[in-house]
Amino acid sequence: MLKRLLWGLIVLAAFAIAIWKFQASPSQSQPPAMSSKLAILYNAEEQPGEKTVLAQLIQAQLKKAGMEVSLEPVPSTVYNDRVGKGEFDIVLSLWYLDYNDAEGYLTDFYSKAGYRLSRYSNSAYDEAYLSALFSSTEAQKLTRYAAVAKIIDDAKPWIPLFSNNEIFLMSPAAQGFQSNAFQYYDYRQVELPAIRTATDTEVQTLDPAQTYDLASKHIVTQSYEGLIAMDGNDRIVPALAKSWTVSPNADAITFDLRPGVHFHPAAFLGTQLRTLTSADVKATFERLIKANSPYGYIFDHVAGVQAFKDGQVKGVEGFVADAPLRFTIKLTKPLQTMLPWLLAPAAYILPADLPEKYDFSKESCGTGPFVLTGWDGAQATFKANAGYWARSQDGRALPRAKLLTIRVVKDPNVQLLALKQGQLDIINVSLPLLDTLLDADGKLKSNWSQYSLREVKLNNLKFLGFNMQSTHGVASLPLRQGIDSALDKQAIVAQLLHGKARAARSVVPAEMLAAPQP
Repeated sequence: MLKRLLWGLIVLAAFAIAIWKFQASPSQSQPPAMSSKLAILYNAEEQPGEKTVLAQLIQAQLKKAGMEVSLEPVPSTVYNDRVGKGEFDIVLSLWYLDYNDAEGYLTDFYSKAGYRLSRYSNSAYDEAYLSALFSSTEAQKLTRYAAVAKIIDDAKPWIPLFSNNEIFLMSPAAQGFQSNAFQYYDYRQVELPAIRTATDTEVQTLDPAQTYDLASKHIVTQSYEGLIAMDGNDRIVPALAKSWTVSPNADAITFDLRPGVHFHPAAFLGTQLRTLTSADVKATFERLIKANSPYGYIFDHVAGVQAFKDGQVKGVEGFVADAPLRFTIKLTKPLQTMLPWLLAPAAYILPADLPEKYDFSKESCGTGPFVLTGWDGAQATFKANAGYWARSQDGRALPRAKLLTIRVVKDPNVQLLALKQGQLDIINVSLPLLDTLLDADGKLKSNWSQYSLREVKLNNLKFLGFNMQSTHGVASLPLRQGIDSALDKQAIVAQLLHGKARAARSVVPAEMLAAPQP
């Protein structure tokens, strides 16, 4: 109870300082009047310390400009239910991708997309979006995506706020840990016998096909792998496929699989090691389509998918396993985004003989560096995959650690205490810890010098999303423009986040190749 009280006091103090600094700054011009019914809905269980303080600072900035809004912090289940039903005016939300392609930031505004938070609809946008999606070259795609993003930036169904940096505090022995702008965490080269780390968010699933949230991704990506991966510089690199070839008109991709890769010794596979083949890739992708996965759309443009969905055929014509180590995806039209879509954990490869009702919480059946040995809802335990295929640059076997533990610890102060007491090796530094750990220049304070910081600029986006079908006035462009003008994003970054973020100017983060230029 005392720890929770202290955390609450820290959060309130950070908010009070941010509000005081903001109120001392010059006021902005008066925007259009708002409906008294307007409220900002947010998930109070996702990054609770940051979300609450950010929501209150936004509320204060709008109030200073003469715009009254109320705040609606709700649990995850309520938030997801209300967003799904469209029962909101404005949401404060976080958007992040599993792949390095701007399409992921633009799909919400396509009127035929499966998930549409803003419920924005514009036939001209749809046409421009599809034109970009089916570009004949990568360069053409990037140019068109930038133009598509500008349509949204002008229409403002979202108001982008900032993209934050991810900061880790690590014990000296945890050197070797790697991460990238899309929050893939790589523990393979950490030189510790046992690695202990944590997540501050509830895990939703351990089934790769259903993995969509960051906490689930953190665990799933330790045991499962895709045909391709993303390195620390956000480049696509070989994984289970050692190489691939894209057809001249970009309507087919052929993968040459890595020989000698084995699945984890799951009970259903028996005592013999099972070697990866193209049949496993085909079965995995067909399972993804049938599993009602949030990523099911990535195969919508593969030849024969609709007939497969309709039950007319048993397999997808465009998934071709014509040799044990060769797999081809045949598309109905050129699709430059097909390759990066395969980075998503939902496309990670499973054995073809996976039971229909397999319990992913009991064991893992992937090819990844760590084998899941237990999951109780609060802690995942792993042991090293002794037969893992990858090697370090100097030829050593990976992973270096024998054991890995990922705990769910929601309170950042509890995480920090566990690090100090030697119970954790790596923690994520969230907003409530910034004042404790960082000085005025954003450097690690001297009393924490025995630890090291890792900082990565994320390609994510905090934003305000508007329900374009709301009857409370947020469908009015002048109103959304007024809200945008009233928000001081630079002040939010400087005062609340210690400069550990970049104020956003577009729905596509500035570091992504297709971001519109200022």
